[in-house]
Amino acid sequence: MYYLGIDGGGTKTQFTIINENVEVIQSIKKGTSHFKQIGLDGVENVLRDGLNEVLLESGISVDEIKGVGIGIAGYGNIQKDREGLERVVERVFKDFKYTLRNDVEIALAGALNGEDGIVIVSGTGSIALSKIGDKYKRCGGWGYSIGDEGSAYWIGKRIIETFSKEADGRLEKTHIYEIIKKMLALSNDYDIIKYINEDIKADRLEVAKFSKVCFEAAKLRDKNAINIFNSASKELSELINLLMKDFEGYNIKVSYLGGVFKSGEFILNPLIELLDKKCVLIPPKYTADIGAAIIALKNDEYKVL
Repeated sequence: MYYLGIDGGGTKTQFTIINENVEVIQSIKKGTSHFKQIGLDGVENVLRDGLNEVLLESGISVDEIKGVGIGIAGYGNIQKDREGLERVVERVFKDFKYTLRNDVEIALAGALNGEDGIVIVSGTGSIALSKIGDKYKRCGGWGYSIGDEGSAYWIGKRIIETFSKEADGRLEKTHIYEIIKKMLALSNDYDIIKYINEDIKADRLEVAKFSKVCFEAAKLRDKNAINIFNSASKELSELINLLMKDFEGYNIKVSYLGGVFKSGEFILNPLIELLDKKCVLIPPKYTADIGAAIIALKNDEYKVL
């Protein structure tokens, strides 16, 4: 028996077929499936093309796919958006037994292998999601213009702010100042204003890239970079600890996903110190595309029982 999982995100859309033992049979990658970037027609094209390609390359027929799990970015609390995506998915997957979720739910399913617990996501944005049985609860995820505390954008923005403070003397110059000067080839510190406002137009993804400067500086034991990571950890811990109040007992599993966690000890060590003592932080077991397939597999198992 085979199950297809689809992780539809803002950067890429991953299509992965697994068997009942959660072994990957075939996996292919397509472009973004975020409707705010390519529209609903674009989402339909990506899903249809990816579906046809993964079936063709795997040699598996439609009838052999016992379930499809789909997670799509933007499938959230806004009813108009939900209904539009539901119509698209129904047109593409009408011949399958499918489950449509948002991208964070499938990330949780993959990270925790379908078990109850919490996942904290810190990529360009940030959000936490808990699962207890069939009940989900979110915290954060308000978007960069309102929140997304502890995210790559949030860190990147603070790195840029720190550069400005170091440049004019409000803070002592550290590695952050030197790294940005070299990275942007700034002959004049104030040239960063043009770079941010005109060259990259304060684009969210471009600002988020400055979070890598925080990591590079932290590896050099830059005190300002380490302070930014500590502050980010505090923000992320607050999302987790609020959701933790709904759980009973101890050793509640919490996993983590997103590019910010590539900074390793600089984000994870302070986060562990700040977490509720009931939880245990564990690395993710599977990626979100496999998580989507696991949801399909478990739904099939429940219906068999």
